[in-house]
Amino acid sequence: MFAHNEGKHIVNSITSVLDSADENLNRFYIIANGCTDNTCAEIKKIQLIQSAKLSLIELEFGDKCNAWNHYVHDIADDSSIHFFVDADVKFVKGSFGRLNDCLSSNKIANAAAGLPFSGRNQQQYLNMVKQGRCLFGNCYALKREFIGLIRQKSFFLPIGLGWIDSAITKIVNRDLEDIPNPKEGRIVYDLESGYHFDSLSVFSKEDRELYVNRIVRYRLGKHQEKYLEKCSFLSWPRILNEINTAVLNDIKTNAKWFNLLDRYFVVKRIIQQNQKLEKVIKTQ
Repeated sequence: MFAHNEGKHIVNSITSVLDSADENLNRFYIIANGCTDNTCAEIKKIQLIQSAKLSLIELEFGDKCNAWNHYVHDIADDSSIHFFVDADVKFVKGSFGRLNDCLSSNKIANAAAGLPFSGRNQQQYLNMVKQGRCLFGNCYALKREFIGLIRQKSFFLPIGLGWIDSAITKIVNRDLEDIPNPKEGRIVYDLESGYHFDSLSVFSKEDRELYVNRIVRYRLGKHQEKYLEKCSFLSWPRILNEINTAVLNDIKTNAKWFNLLDRYFVVKRIIQQNQKLEKVIKTQ
């Protein structure tokens, strides 16, 4: 589970995982990245009760790609199936067992995608999983063999990437090979398994800010993706500061005057993000 300042949801999300999982749950890692609220304190309270299965990993730098890389390359053990979930959702009971069985029984699949059971765009996202062979970071599973392939080829998600789900979907569907079209059957799903979440409210200032931040992150991700598509998976930069600078120049040069989202919000995010990425570079 990846958590960044999720003190509001973390207890319900952890409880939901524990209630939805079966006896085959080996270890439950929560990677708290760059948390400045009470997220870690809430996790430690639950650890007092569930210490046998629950492990808290605290990373100073708040970046989901960095947290994903840390788990895949430094933590993941030899378990046959590894689940990746977000800390602001709850899970349909029995989902992990069913998705485990679904993925384990399919020889060519690399991943299993949890389905959304709530949200204003639920049907659109359902179609994306069923027809578009997509997976979303809220809930998905990877086979041990695919994680082994990632390690063998030294693939890392770029730190600073905005559209993470798209990148993971691409490598899963292509077996990490640089081919133009996805392969068949690399992502499977179960019709009764997935997650649900509380809808954002327009009357909540916190929810409005979260929504805008999410849109800006995805928009930046689309810009970054144009540059990553020019590279092979294995030559993706480890840190996206230079691509961010290129995107910034593109926006300043080409963005239409009415595209406020890019010209203000995305530009602001790039400037703030690159300041953080420069600190990461200095520590390496």
